[in-house]
Amino acid sequence: MVSAVELNYNNMNTQPLSTEDFQRLQKELESIKAFLPEHLMGPFWSWCNQIRGSKERQPCGCKSAAGHWSRCVDELRKFVRERSEQV
Repeated sequence: MVSAVELNYNNMNTQPLSTEDFQRLQKELESIKAFLPEHLMGPFWSWCNQIRGSKERQPCGCKSAAGHWSRCVDELRKFVRERSEQV
């Protein structure tokens, strides 16, 4: 079964991020291993919302929200990988 986020992601006709934002996202993702620095939470969540085509509220940075952040980073990595393959 395909989630609503995947449907929206797979059916996008436009590039949700500018070239500048995409390059910054690529750079920032390369530095992320197991810990998402607090100063990147805002931009990462914003980029996730742009890619998803949604306006979800940003979760807190506490341990209980780790699943939200993990999914966000995974989606961003998938987006970067797929967009890089298109070029």
